[in-house]
Amino acid sequence: MTSSHTRDASPRRGQSTAAPTPATPGLLRSLNNRVVLDLFIQHTTLSRGDVGRLTGLSKPTASQLLVRLEESGLVVDAGVGTPGPGGRAPQLYRLNPRAGYAAALNVTPAEIHVRIVDIVGAPVADLHLADDVDTGEVGFRRAVAAIRSAAESTGIAPDELSAVVVGAPGSYDPDADQLRYSDHLHDWQEPGLVAGFESLLACPVRIENDVNLVAVAEHRAASDDADNFFLLWLDERIGGAMVIDGRVYRGSHGAAGEAAFIQPSGVPVVRNPARVNRGGFEDLVGEEAIVRLAADHGISAASASEAMAAAVATNGAEATALLTAIAERYAVGLASIHALLDPRKIVVAGSLATLGGPALRSAITAELSTVALATPPVLGATVTDDPVMSGALMSSLELARDRVFST
Repeated sequence: MTSSHTRDASPRRGQSTAAPTPATPGLLRSLNNRVVLDLFIQHTTLSRGDVGRLTGLSKPTASQLLVRLEESGLVVDAGVGTPGPGGRAPQLYRLNPRAGYAAALNVTPAEIHVRIVDIVGAPVADLHLADDVDTGEVGFRRAVAAIRSAAESTGIAPDELSAVVVGAPGSYDPDADQLRYSDHLHDWQEPGLVAGFESLLACPVRIENDVNLVAVAEHRAASDDADNFFLLWLDERIGGAMVIDGRVYRGSHGAAGEAAFIQPSGVPVVRNPARVNRGGFEDLVGEEAIVRLAADHGISAASASEAMAAAVATNGAEATALLTAIAERYAVGLASIHALLDPRKIVVAGSLATLGGPALRSAITAELSTVALATPPVLGATVTDDPVMSGALMSSLELARDRVFST
């Protein structure tokens, strides 16, 4: 889903696979380096003895490795530790936070939010650029300007960034290098999107669907071991993400999981959905549909949020009937998704899911049990505080570490 810097390297049908890389001394050194650098992320500070104990390397080899990492600027002196039985305090090392930086963006029609962390993961910059602030740039160039401004505000040169991940509403097509189904974002639809970013920034850039990033955050934060699940995004717009075998599944053109474009029975067929940027499931459970449904149940609401709040906050028959009707519509789409994916669980996330809470999830479960082949657990999101940004930061930091730690 990315440029040549970050595209999935898996061979396509018809392509030959390269022979395995020989286990040369240089490769073994690189592998040892990466193992130890990952240990620094887990343990913060390590001594030579710690490295040997955790990796099985001999003390001389561990010493040579730490000298190499220090000379390359990847680790720095962290003082001395607690003296051991012999009374000698061990030299400690830690990751050099200035070895690299990761930037994450959450792009919405209202604003561009940029956050930058160092290679350790500590925050160093946070910037919100509202849509009505004139920077003289449009589209992705406006995002680049925001990245540069955030970096320079804390004394970081833009070319010190090691990776950038951009979360946006829409589907990124890696073959066309284009963001699709994103007409609500002004000037973001031109081809050559990642190429344009990378021509202005000296690091790999990855474009991700915003709901896919929510699924990334959810998968890493969840306490269970479910590697196969579907996330239904209930917010101003409807979205979805599929996690299969622990990885977000994007499809051939980045459009996998676009739940809004499911065509349920019982609603008018949406013709040319890519052109009108709307689908049948959106018509069934989107903002306008929920407001109309509330009115049908005698509840006046100006938005889907108001309707959902009324449905769960009132014990009256009208509110209960409205909640059941909303859940029934969600279940119709989820039943189709379940038939295709058979997920271990379904996660409902977004502002409407938060408003609906346990009552909504129980109602969806009850309705799903009558229309789906099986009823997986319907759970609330684990990450509710800016989940798009959380997933973008996780992804960008992983990409940055892969790049920095392989040098």
